Amino acid sequence: MDFSTSKAILEYCNDNKIDITEQKANQFEVLSDMLCDFNAHTNVTALKTKKDIAIKHFVDSIAVLKYDLIKKNAFVIDIGCGAGFPGLPIKMLRDDIHITFVDSTAKKLKFTSLVAEQFGLENVKVCPNRAEELVNMGNREVYDVAVSRAVASLPVLLELVLPYVKPSGIFCAYKSSIEADRNNKESELSKSMNALKKLGAKVECVLDANLPDIDDVTQKHCIIVIKKTGKTPAGFPRRYAAIVKNPL
Repeated sequence: MDFSTSKAILEYCNDNKIDITEQKANQFEVLSDMLCDFNAHTNVTALKTKKDIAIKHFVDSIAVLKYDLIKKNAFVIDIGCGAGFPGLPIKMLRDDIHITFVDSTAKKLKFTSLVAEQFGLENVKVCPNRAEELVNMGNREVYDVAVSRAVASLPVLLELVLPYVKPSGIFCAYKSSIEADRNNKESELSKSMNALKKLGAKVECVLDANLPDIDDVTQKHCIIVIKKTGKTPAGFPRRYAAIVKNPL
């Protein structure tokens, strides 16, 4: 029996009290086909099966909507979005939000634009820029929420993302449960304490994504919610080479 993307999305949303209609669920079926077609000529995902795409891209992306984190009409930015994850699936279910997609690889953003046009998504901005440069083009501390998934280690990611977030805003970092383990001194989260202090933020909480059919502990995902507690000093972010060479 063929895997049904729309059914998987509908079941996850219903189980986790995420608002969805059958029409919206069916759009994810179309999105899956679009992603596979686009990937045939432009490599934007390593996932090949419909089930992997549905669970590891779509469900993983919308897991944040289980929690009351993104307020109505919020201004959201997706840093290092690639082909549009997690932002596109979030936007498809939350059309009230204003969302900006940022990635340095313009060809990946073509898919994001294609999907936005296909589904008539409004208040979508696509920026083919480096995150450390775009922030100083009128984007500093103007967003209510930032999201990012599978981009860089958390200490690096914090310096790239937090300058975009308003004081009292939040950054939702999609990470494996292993890297979000505060009891493990070698986890990305444990290694981020200095960066959080210098950038004006703190860990609010770590939330489970509860992805279906993921039994391997190394595959489990969560969302690290970072609260912006004050302004990020003007010297951040540094140039990317410096960030990577010397993480805070």
